[in-house]
Amino acid sequence: MSTEIKSKSELASLASELGSMATDLKSDGANLRSRLTSLENYDGIDVVGPGKILANNIENTVTDLDVVSTNIKNYASSVIGFDVDDFDDSSGSDGSTMSYEDLFVTDGTAEGNAKVIWNFFKYKGLSDAATAGILGNIQAESGFDPAIVERATGVGFGLIQWSFGRRTALEQAARERGVDPSNLQFQLEYLWEESVDPNSSYGKSLAAAGFYDTNSPADAAYYFHKYVEISADSYAAIQNNRCRTAEKWYNQFKGTSAGNVGAAVNSKKSNSWTSLAGAATAASVSYSSSSGGYSSSGVSYTSSGSGGYSGGRGGSVAPSFPRSTASRNVKIANVDYKKLEKYLEDFKGTSVKLPDGLGNVHSYMGWQCITARSSDQYKLIESAGMNFDEQGFGKIGDRYVVATTTTFGNVGDFIDVVQDDGTVIKCVIGDIKNQNDAGCNQWGHNNGHCVVEFVVDKSSWYGTSKTVTGYHPEWNQNIDSIINKGNYFDLAQKYPKTVKV
Repeated sequence: MSTEIKSKSELASLASELGSMATDLKSDGANLRSRLTSLENYDGIDVVGPGKILANNIENTVTDLDVVSTNIKNYASSVIGFDVDDFDDSSGSDGSTMSYEDLFVTDGTAEGNAKVIWNFFKYKGLSDAATAGILGNIQAESGFDPAIVERATGVGFGLIQWSFGRRTALEQAARERGVDPSNLQFQLEYLWEESVDPNSSYGKSLAAAGFYDTNSPADAAYYFHKYVEISADSYAAIQNNRCRTAEKWYNQFKGTSAGNVGAAVNSKKSNSWTSLAGAATAASVSYSSSSGGYSSSGVSYTSSGSGGYSGGRGGSVAPSFPRSTASRNVKIANVDYKKLEKYLEDFKGTSVKLPDGLGNVHSYMGWQCITARSSDQYKLIESAGMNFDEQGFGKIGDRYVVATTTTFGNVGDFIDVVQDDGTVIKCVIGDIKNQNDAGCNQWGHNNGHCVVEFVVDKSSWYGTSKTVTGYHPEWNQNIDSIINKGNYFDLAQKYPKTVKV
């Protein structure tokens, strides 16, 4: 392909892409402004004002894009002598130009998929080192198989083994776009939007660490693992596996790319009006295992006061625990947790018996991952505070904050986790496990082997080799039953500290 034709192709591609962006943004702005007409301020927070400012900014951006696109077309017509709108690049036979869709053509082998991934992130503008760092991590996680499910637990899925809430979000995005979640093109576009785009929350952490600027594929692999993958691998394992593999891909592919790629045709928008409205209200997406917001039965929580329920396979038929109807918008300060705990000890509660052999796996999640402001999970943090013990375990009073399925209760419910040896772990439910996750049943993840997920300090746990049973080896056993003893929002206000005058 000649330099002139390549320049024409680049101009036509850029003009087309700018036009597509302007069309999408125009639609987003119109949708946002339409929704704002029926939106009211929430809890005293000015939602409508920032939303209107954002809509105005979107409309100004559309105008700017239209101006740039028009200037490109005028330049092409007056200087180069061709009509951008009528330009048809049919040359591409030498491989230096391909359609956007052709980026994702693969023979299905690990190396074929690796080359597609390399070309995609190079097309997005990443350096060779940064792209190799991603490849090193993807090979460690999935071997470049977008359909793979984590063998040990069934939790992780896809190229980077999206798990728990992040997997749920991935699968929801696939449903919204009408594609199979194992589709390679979809996963790469989603990975860019979720984690690699410098404007995403993960991308901002990567940028601060130097991921986009480093010339070292090993460093890039380390940063990608630390801020995006966040596995339990030790530092030595990261260096010996992910970093070393990144250097291998760097040496194999450096200096290469897909060449000139045309604009994406009919590609799905990465930003819907809901994500724009989310920015206006400063409400970020929650990657915890649930975003909360469970419907209330309209009945206040009351315990039957009975013991266990009879059921098959050694487990009880789980009762239904209605969500507490108490107000979530009250900060409950100065709780006398000693008096509250005395009440909980004396109260028999409602017991759920587990089938034999379950509950011996204890996972963890960062409490800071809960960011959906309207959820019960977030309201619990606002009301009780986010407090950690010296080991980084989340605590409310003397109880550990955990995630379980709704089999055992709802957010804020106090539960006693009875182990096989009769000892009790006193907990409070701070998050809900998503039973739509692969391998999650009514008892928990990993087909019920992971019943309780401990909530920890993300800043001191993620990226380390810490484990729950490393701190508490006495918990390394099965769970016999879980007793629900009522809800924090119902009970905490009844036990205020006595203030001495």
